[in-house]
Amino acid sequence: MTDAPSTAIDPVKRDRLNALCEQLGLHALLLRKRANIAWLTDGADVHVDLGSTTGVGSILWFAKSFKRKPILLTDNIERNRLLEEEQFNPERWDVAAPNWWSHEASFDSMLDSAFKETGTDISRCGIDDIGPDPIQPIRTPLTDHETEVARSLGRDAASVMADTLRLFIKPGVSELEIAGHLTGELRSLNILAPVVLIAADDRLQRYRHPIPTSNRVEKTVMVALCAQRKGLTVSISRLVHFGRSLPDDLKRRHGAVCKVDRALHDATRIGRTWSDCLADGIAMYEQCGFKDEWHKHHQGGPMGYDLRDFKATPDETRAVQPRQLVGWNPSITGTKSEDTILTPEASASGDGCENITAMRNWPLDEATGRPAILRVQH
Repeated sequence: MTDAPSTAIDPVKRDRLNALCEQLGLHALLLRKRANIAWLTDGADVHVDLGSTTGVGSILWFAKSFKRKPILLTDNIERNRLLEEEQFNPERWDVAAPNWWSHEASFDSMLDSAFKETGTDISRCGIDDIGPDPIQPIRTPLTDHETEVARSLGRDAASVMADTLRLFIKPGVSELEIAGHLTGELRSLNILAPVVLIAADDRLQRYRHPIPTSNRVEKTVMVALCAQRKGLTVSISRLVHFGRSLPDDLKRRHGAVCKVDRALHDATRIGRTWSDCLADGIAMYEQCGFKDEWHKHHQGGPMGYDLRDFKATPDETRAVQPRQLVGWNPSITGTKSEDTILTPEASASGDGCENITAMRNWPLDEATGRPAILRVQH
């Protein structure tokens, strides 16, 4: 049994893409970015090299007036897997898959001669891109299917993270060993981990982006994760401390970062600008006595098919959307707070955001309800 997507295009996404072509006056739109291909196909995976923004397949989408099936552009190496495992059904898709040694020339000829008004999300073959990412604004609101995929991903990633922190980590284990265990458990659930940051003790004080090293845990360790399945991404950070009680300074700092995180979650309301949301968090930093800490790392922002669609900044005028994934990640030197939240379906609903990476039986900060630092006696 396969967990591959069905590449029948969701009518909602089809309409959004057709509207974009009409708005921009395009005859065709070439999608090369893996995130955008995953969005359009509800999770088709065209990666081989995880470090590449593009993949081994692209999609040529035609404006509605042409009444043509979209074309999957690949080569003879990738054709069978994409058709069989990613389910690019020939009834719904045309497929162009020339031999690998000639596919670049074949695609260039096709794109150069077929349509004059063609745009792309990443420049190629003399076709200019039509913005930093023309598809990102139409990736929200999430559809019903995407919402359930995100919730399932959040539950699974949170469960693996919790088990790793509770059952695997102990004094003497290295950051690299933690990373290996965590990513292995995630991979068994078809979850990729494009970002794994782990810092123990002194490294936690020194670095905001601590890639794992051979450093071994003594007292305190932080694990930060971006987890991805079917193109969608969630992010989580948690800390563990080994000892009977937290050091007073760490307790004070973590209590403060929880207050900032709570302020950012409460500020995230449909229609508010991201700069206004961020301002509430910045105000809480100052109120807690850590006025300049927000300068030392970005605070997060909207996410989904990218790790962050863009970062919330003091001059960001775009607004929070319905059914949008959001990852706030405030940090104060030595600690951090991060979960992935989902905005409600409509501003009139009166509902707040849903935390889709909440962990069962994880200790919570009494003042804010945000995750506390797990204390383990040994």
